[in-house]
Amino acid sequence: MRGLYDDLGQKYDAWTLLPDRLFLDVWRRELLASARGDVLEVAVGTGKNLRFYPEGCRVTGVDFSRSMLDEASRRARGLGLAFEPRVGDVTALPFADASFDTVACTLAACTFGDPLAAFLEMRRVCRPGGSVLLLEHVLPRDRALARLVDAITPLTRRAVGCNPNRDTLALLREAGLHVASVRGRARDILLSVVARP
Repeated sequence: MRGLYDDLGQKYDAWTLLPDRLFLDVWRRELLASARGDVLEVAVGTGKNLRFYPEGCRVTGVDFSRSMLDEASRRARGLGLAFEPRVGDVTALPFADASFDTVACTLAACTFGDPLAAFLEMRRVCRPGGSVLLLEHVLPRDRALARLVDAITPLTRRAVGCNPNRDTLALLREAGLHVASVRGRARDILLSVVARP
């Protein structure tokens, strides 16, 4: 999977331009407006979220793809944003406990091979009183939509490693995170979530 994302690099932004402009950027902006202080963005990719962090945030971005991190670093320089790129594994984050005020992840947990381990790590590195901010694909509550999402999951998994039929809220709770707020998007195919350690 790492090779796929290394190859995508700059092409990833072009590939997702239409949904970004139509709705995803608005949802990112709304979610990340509550980010504060030292921020860790997990699976930062090409840095699409960087322009949405409030002034004063110091952002560390972790990703397994050096190509994606290079794009994120270029974007951060263009924004004049304090940004530290780190190559790393979401299931073994290279940071001490309680290192960050905010941990963010958007449209990436669906690709994690072990999402529970990743959420446990996000909880571990988040400071008491901090927040974990997520915008993620989930299995919708509507039965017809859920059947459709289940049907396409083998295709999306093979194409880009995406598992859009996960019960992300259950995984967050299993990881010991308190789900403080949830906002459904696109008939609950995506959820904006604020969780606390």
